[in-house]
Amino acid sequence: MDATEISAIASAAGAVLALIEKYGPEAWATIKEAVETSKSTTGPSVAEIEAIYARCKADNAAIQAS
Repeated sequence: MDATEISAIASAAGAVLALIEKYGPEAWATIKEAVETSKSTTGPSVAEIEAIYARCKADNAAIQAS
C-alpha cells in the first residue's frame, strides 16, 4: 500500500467518523450496510439499492426533524 492509498483510507475513515459523530449510530448502520452490499462480486441488486435509499431517506427525515 502506498501513501496515496493510505491517505484515501484515512480520509474515508475520518468522513465516516464525522457522520457518526454528527448523526449518531444510525448513520453507521446505513454506511455499513451500503459498503457490505457494494463489495459483493455481483454488486447490489435493485431491491438492495432501493432498501438502502429508503433507509437514507428515513435517516435524513429523522435528522431534519431533530
